[in-house]
Amino acid sequence: MKKLVLSVACALLVLTATPMIGRATAPPTSMQHQSEPRTKTFSGTIMKSGDNYMLNDTANKTSYMLDDAEKVSQYEGKKVKVTGTVDTASNTIHVETIQEVA
Repeated sequence: MKKLVLSVACALLVLTATPMIGRATAPPTSMQHQSEPRTKTFSGTIMKSGDNYMLNDTANKTSYMLDDAEKVSQYEGKKVKVTGTVDTASNTIHVETIQEVA
């Protein structure tokens, strides 16, 4: 009986002393902020391209597709400021807010 108790105690000691392999852990806070999309503000003119709306940023010579046609359709041909996050893979702005600028 002593051998059994001693064996179990040793096994528990080994398991608690070594890290668990394959255990999921959260990345450090500094790494979490790097992967989260950041909200940015873009300026330009809203143009329609087929069924999609684009923000033509002439200052940066860049065009972005806008993901919310319902929000941006009323601004077609107007200069606007768009706030949102960019999906760099598709060059699409996920529109949070939009407002016309003078």
